Amino acid sequence: MSKIKKVLAMLLALAMVLGTTLTTFAAPKSAKITINNAGEGEFEYLQLIAPDQNTETGWKFVNNDIAQNYKDAFLDDSEQSIIKKLINHEAATANYSEEIAAALAKVSGSEYTLSAATTSPFTVDEAGVYYIRGDESNYVYSPMAAYIAFKDYDPSTGIPADLEDKVIEAKKAPNSVTKTADDANKVTEIGRTVTYTINSTVPYLPLTDKNRHYEIIDEITGASYVLLPEEDANAGKVAVTVKYGNDNEKIYYGTVNGNSFTVDLTDILAENKYANTALTISYKAVVTDVKVGNDVHAGDGSPKGKDRFGSDNEKLYSGEIELIKSDAENHEIKLAGAEFVVYKTLEDKTVKYAKFDEQTHKFIEWVDAQEGATKLTTDVNGNIKVEGLYTGTYFFKEVKAPEGYSVNTTDVSVTLSQDGEAKEIIKTTPANMYDTKLSSLPSTGGIGTTIFTIGGCLIMIVAAGLFFASRRKSAK
Repeated sequence: MSKIKKVLAMLLALAMVLGTTLTTFAAPKSAKITINNAGEGEFEYLQLIAPDQNTETGWKFVNNDIAQNYKDAFLDDSEQSIIKKLINHEAATANYSEEIAAALAKVSGSEYTLSAATTSPFTVDEAGVYYIRGDESNYVYSPMAAYIAFKDYDPSTGIPADLEDKVIEAKKAPNSVTKTADDANKVTEIGRTVTYTINSTVPYLPLTDKNRHYEIIDEITGASYVLLPEEDANAGKVAVTVKYGNDNEKIYYGTVNGNSFTVDLTDILAENKYANTALTISYKAVVTDVKVGNDVHAGDGSPKGKDRFGSDNEKLYSGEIELIKSDAENHEIKLAGAEFVVYKTLEDKTVKYAKFDEQTHKFIEWVDAQEGATKLTTDVNGNIKVEGLYTGTYFFKEVKAPEGYSVNTTDVSVTLSQDGEAKEIIKTTPANMYDTKLSSLPSTGGIGTTIFTIGGCLIMIVAAGLFFASRRKSAK
């Protein structure tokens, strides 16, 4: 009988233990975190704060390193004091947005081990605060946090039965900007007007962000922006055409500073109405040198945020052509002092002549008459080289021969071409032209004039003889 009592006592004790731990077995299992505006992003997460019934707030940081991240951000050495501030922030009785952002940035910069990558939504199995890191091609995510609370408290015990799902907004912005020019194969010509196009995406910035600013900074070398004329209200600025959303188009005006301009597009961010929609920006510039470099930066206006939303660059190149003048009989003899003009023939058979800078031989413009063309003179190596030209066929026309040579009336051609995108200034094989030495002429007083002189003298002698003979007859 005593053994039976012992067994019953043990069963009773076990039942009591099970009774006290029943709430543990019925503890909350999981909560779902959904990230709006997630797109094709993948997410990793790390728990920062966990429940702890032994603390004043009922919460604790999961380790000392994370606690230190928050202490540094809040400038507060008390973990419980910081958690109280977080509770007040969540209850909207205080605002610690800057401190929280700073703390998450410190967590992000640390080498913590995060969960495996997953997509939204995903589940967690404990209440608390979670740090979330997003990754998506062509986008950059700001550090995010989600607070998972208890819910469905048992009225009789006060113990929660489940966890509350959470929905947060992704804090992301595009970091992809593509810069292109309308010149095919990245080839251009000095004096040519080029249209540049920037393709990007309107960034999403949370409405709580204090620096909701968006600007484009463009920098150019080897070209000058097309500026609005003096009579325009925005004289001296660059007209920038901006298309965004489905069918919105607006002209903005970029402020020029040296070889760059800045255009403020912050108003497009209003209420995130156009967030993550396509953005196209275009403007014009005139080529002034043999190669053009153009960089674009999409930023938030701060020095460190110049490329926050991406950057890109575009390079354009022109071509150069060359002629070598040599002796027709001995090609090793290079002829200096020959003068040439360069021309091209258009599809309608119109001929255009080239003007070049006389010092640098860089192209300036095309003119209609040969008289307006620049005369180029061969150097001691018989060479002429000009640059800044577009692809096509060009002709060298000799207008003055070197001393002792005759002008070559057969013009020579050279063709500039480019397969694929140019990576450097386009060059081609030099054209060759050969001049012939002048032929020898009869010397003064030579056989040619002697014959005429003798002939003239004989005629005069015959004429004189006839004259005197005629007078003798008359005397008789």
